[in-house]
Amino acid sequence: MDARFPFTPYPRGWFQVAWSDELPTGGVLPLSCFGKELVLFRTEEGVAHVLDAYCPHLGAHLGHGGRVQQGLLQCPFHGWRFNGQGACMEIPHASKIPPGAVLGAWAVHELDGVLFVHHGLEGTRPEWQVPPLPEASAEGWGLAQKKLWRIRTHVQEISENIADSTHFRYVHSTLSLPELELSSEGHIFRADSKMLQPTPRGPVNGRIYTEAHGLGYWAIRFTGIADVTFISAATPVGPEHVVLRHTFFLRTPEQPGTSNNVGKALVAEIIRQVEEDIPIWENKIFRARPLLSAGDRSIPALRHWSRQFLEG
Repeated sequence: MDARFPFTPYPRGWFQVAWSDELPTGGVLPLSCFGKELVLFRTEEGVAHVLDAYCPHLGAHLGHGGRVQQGLLQCPFHGWRFNGQGACMEIPHASKIPPGAVLGAWAVHELDGVLFVHHGLEGTRPEWQVPPLPEASAEGWGLAQKKLWRIRTHVQEISENIADSTHFRYVHSTLSLPELELSSEGHIFRADSKMLQPTPRGPVNGRIYTEAHGLGYWAIRFTGIADVTFISAATPVGPEHVVLRHTFFLRTPEQPGTSNNVGKALVAEIIRQVEEDIPIWENKIFRARPLLSAGDRSIPALRHWSRQFLEG
């Protein structure tokens, strides 16, 4: 267990491992997630699967040179073929398949152009799914931008940052502190905040509504000067490193021929604020018993909720 964080580096839940368009039909990708080497592949029918990466034969990494053949993932070393459940189905020049020719298989969920993998206690199946994001397929909305960062931190720190209203003024120089309303139910955490957003014509009342499904998926909606919705997905890849992906959707202007410069500027501002947070995340430690002030009520609320994903 890493000294900076007094809990597992690999929480339970759904975590993004790729965007859908990174994995074409018949495609194979190596993955490094949860401190493990995995392989992601898509069959000719378009179904994505994730398996443990190393062939049980002589240990070749199936994500480097592996090929999809008739719905099976073929090892690049000696041609052993595995189905999406990890079972070896074919061995060239062999009439019998050894009983131990099995790879670990991971639950995969694909929606809204995002590929998620479930990380949990060994042998357990997912108890919930990530819900579809209405804006991803709604008329009048479109994909605006995708952004990826690799950060030396823990997914807990990123989650706390989203719910921490006080830091917005001091790190991001916002005009006001958000007024937060918090609630949680099972694996879901919600934060509804109102704050002033700057515009060339003066400040505008804005709203940020956030809904988390586990620590790996946050749907965040901005309204006010523009309508922007994005998926914030932090995935632990090593004991002290996270890959953070943001997938942005913008409402297109109702007036034909009207530019969406305000929405694009808001996306750029969100990206700028993340990059202001990164030096703090990478150089801070986690205080298990922090000294809290009256404005910090969101921190214990989020920690109480997140404990279910961090403990055994």
